[in-house]
Amino acid sequence: MIFLQILWNDILPLIVFLAAGWFMDSKFKLDLNTYAKLVTRVVLPAFIFYSMYLYRPDAATAILLPAGIALLLADSAAAYLIAKALGFTGDEKNTFRALSTLSNAGQIGIALILMIFSHPPYASNGAAPCLDEARGSIVLLLILMNIAINTVGASLLGAKGNSLSSTVKFIISMPAVYAIFAAAAVRIGGIVLEQTFLWPVLSHFTGAFIILTTITAGAQLHRTPIGKPDLFTIGTSINKLFLSPLIAFAIIMLSSVFTPVTAQVFFIYAAVPSSFSLILFAVDYNCCPHRVAKSILYSSAFGLVTLTCAIRLAQYLFPAGV
Repeated sequence: MIFLQILWNDILPLIVFLAAGWFMDSKFKLDLNTYAKLVTRVVLPAFIFYSMYLYRPDAATAILLPAGIALLLADSAAAYLIAKALGFTGDEKNTFRALSTLSNAGQIGIALILMIFSHPPYASNGAAPCLDEARGSIVLLLILMNIAINTVGASLLGAKGNSLSSTVKFIISMPAVYAIFAAAAVRIGGIVLEQTFLWPVLSHFTGAFIILTTITAGAQLHRTPIGKPDLFTIGTSINKLFLSPLIAFAIIMLSSVFTPVTAQVFFIYAAVPSSFSLILFAVDYNCCPHRVAKSILYSSAFGLVTLTCAIRLAQYLFPAGV
């Protein structure tokens, strides 16, 4: 019964929006470049600003960034060893590591977390007391993952010249980073946004963010070529959907400072399928583009099942609610 509730409340809405993106792209050929720019430069920064303004940092949040970095390093190291054991070399090995390490937290992950913590057992009588903490937690992890995708991901898939200076330059160019500083400045300055004309606009960005990101993801899936899964595809899916949550669980247990909400967010975040952004890098650098696209498609399909299990397991391992 609990699994059916998770499917109905969390997974089914995700499938509906993904299917809407798939259908719309098949009928109208969406301009994904424009959609991506709209999300990353307008909707995402506004959503992050709103989330960080509402969230109150604590000791549990402070652990998320080092924990997120530890998860990335452990996932990458495990993928390197597994790729070597399976006989992958060169571009195949690097691609295997990227797909096994970098997740679609910016689209599927964040939308899923928002839906999970917006209904029972985390919400009651119109109030969702866990939502601000969950939203603030996933935003921090999202920014970390976006930096990793655009630096480590680009490097693994063939980018040249990813020096320290170019990495810093990329981070400085991220609108999301400035959104965090802006939210902090507003808080420190004692400005009460709830009493301004901006608040009704900002409060609607959560819904807009979920719709835009999942529809864009569905359109990207529509353009992904389908083929039979092979050892490479199955290997990356197992690493990302099974091994990564196990590593996340170990990190949570070893740190012992996570709250139930941040522990659930971190565990579910680790179970999110591979990043769609890797398709763009693979095409740009001509690094196994069809293999990357196929692996991401199967990872996303398998993830609809494994994420359901991960959500239920997170609720069981780290109980929280109203």
